[in-house]
Amino acid sequence: MNEQSLDEQRMRQQGDQDLYAGSAPAPPREHREHVELNEAAPATVLVFRDEHKQEVHNYAIVGQTLFNFNPQHTQKIPLSDLDIPATTKENDDRGVDFHVPGAPAGQ
Repeated sequence: MNEQSLDEQRMRQQGDQDLYAGSAPAPPREHREHVELNEAAPATVLVFRDEHKQEVHNYAIVGQTLFNFNPQHTQKIPLSDLDIPATTKENDDRGVDFHVPGAPAGQ
């Protein structure tokens, strides 16, 4: 190819990139639902035995461990580090359901 053809090809490619940049594809449906869920649902507040608090949006309790699935990394929190009654009450006051599977009511 000669120099003029290469320049024309570069200009076309740049024009295509500019065209596509203005119409970026929508994120996958699963991602949109996850973001919408996190924006719509209030955070769950964890109250620790040392009385500090932490908000979590996506977590699971497996055995005696709470897994906080935040976007940066997964955090493992032993349930023994939490003040379960205070955590339950704090979330009840906010209208958020929090309970530890298998724990008696009020714990």
